[in-house]
Amino acid sequence: MAEPDETAFIRVSRTGEDLGELRVNLPKVLLGVIDMVATAEADATGKMVSRTDIIHRVLSKYVEEKIHEATLINRAVQSYPTVLEGGAK
Repeated sequence: MAEPDETAFIRVSRTGEDLGELRVNLPKVLLGVIDMVATAEADATGKMVSRTDIIHRVLSKYVEEKIHEATLINRAVQSYPTVLEGGAK
């Protein structure tokens, strides 16, 4: 039996980043808002804006915030290691 062609599953973004797939069921009200935002941005800019563009932007911002939060926590723990031991009061 022939090996499957792995290149069929590789995706690359417009910026050259490797991509993975995220499938999720969302309430229709959320999809409606995402669609309205995409349509409004497309009308305002004259450029095509998709659900994926909106979701990517939202998730990217969320990830940046979480990385920043984790960085601050890491710095605080390094500066005050007794916090993890429950010794700081």
